[in-house]
Amino acid sequence: MKDIRTVLLHAAHEKGICADGYRQMLESADIDALIDYYVANPDWCMERNFPDLETLREHFADAGEKGVFVDRTFHGELLNDRQVYIFHNCRGKIKINLNVEKSIIPMLYFANGCNMTVDFYQPASVSSVRRLPPVKVPIYSFGKNDVTAESDENVKFKIYKHDLV
Repeated sequence: MKDIRTVLLHAAHEKGICADGYRQMLESADIDALIDYYVANPDWCMERNFPDLETLREHFADAGEKGVFVDRTFHGELLNDRQVYIFHNCRGKIKINLNVEKSIIPMLYFANGCNMTVDFYQPASVSSVRRLPPVKVPIYSFGKNDVTAESDENVKFKIYKHDLV
């Protein structure tokens, strides 16, 4: 049986990864480094369905601390500690907000049949200080997903839908 690094390198090559990206993956010492590469390059990976859902389930399913969620049901959890969150075949409701201390506005990526609701949560301590312009939050949906998010005076969600071939 091949190790995950070999499997991912072969799949990335088949999907047309550039030389620099291939070199980065080649230099990745372990699965954590490969997950970091995935999170740093979500557009390229998700446009190409890389890695496939079964590989994600087998090797990335416990990567929630890195912002990657596979087959998970959410119950209104607040996500605001990372720049990028990636969801595959997830369900439920999440909340996001501006992380002022870390200067983070999360970018959200959905693929593989997600059915999610995204709400914006602004703590009273932030909203009572002064009226801020709306936070602009991008949501990227790759393939067939059902993602809903309602904009209001605090947030402007923009959903970008990408069809996969």
